[in-house]
Amino acid sequence: MKKLHPILKAFVPLVKALAETLGPDCEVVLHDVSDPEHSVVAIENGHITGRNVGSPLTDFGLYLLRSPRFRDVDYVANYLTRTNDGRKLRSTTVFIRDEFNTTIGFLCINYDTTKATAVKEFIEQFLKLQNLEEIAGTKEEKFASKVDELLAEAMQEIKSLTGKPLRFASREEKLAVIKKLDEKGFFLLKGAVEMLARELGNSKFTVYAYLREARRKNDSIMI
Repeated sequence: MKKLHPILKAFVPLVKALAETLGPDCEVVLHDVSDPEHSVVAIENGHITGRNVGSPLTDFGLYLLRSPRFRDVDYVANYLTRTNDGRKLRSTTVFIRDEFNTTIGFLCINYDTTKATAVKEFIEQFLKLQNLEEIAGTKEEKFASKVDELLAEAMQEIKSLTGKPLRFASREEKLAVIKKLDEKGFFLLKGAVEMLARELGNSKFTVYAYLREARRKNDSIMI
């Protein structure tokens, strides 16, 4: 290793420590800008960009050295760069300055986002959900452990739609309730007719009559 400025030399162990901490997808590079053509003086995980000790400063690094815009900037964090084969990197450059505030080096971190992007895309696809209300007209699926719970939940939903006790509903309102419950498969459950009859204040035979009428009307609409 060529003779380094003492401040830069102190950063060499940090290069190794950061690389071990951040893992094999993270390249950590120390540049000595006094020799732009061979600025890399320490590097870990150089396989990410294909560089090694003795590699030159990047074009962006040269720009940072010359641009007055970055004269008093301490670091540039989390910007997008790309490898020669197109992989996206999440990059950060830290300015290293001497006691005269002159930039003597850069500490650069380049994180290969390929794996992280694949995970992100998988999670986004995995969590891409269809709205059940758009599919079936119901807000959510009920996971009841007993039939009685399923019946009660269906009944509660219907009562919340009418806004009043079902026994006070008109005949047409009761027919609409029965039609809605029939569409939900309510009458496929044992005890459904009896429960509804109690809520409506009618006999189960009246409920059966309402159900037949509702289905006739529905069939005629479909035809």
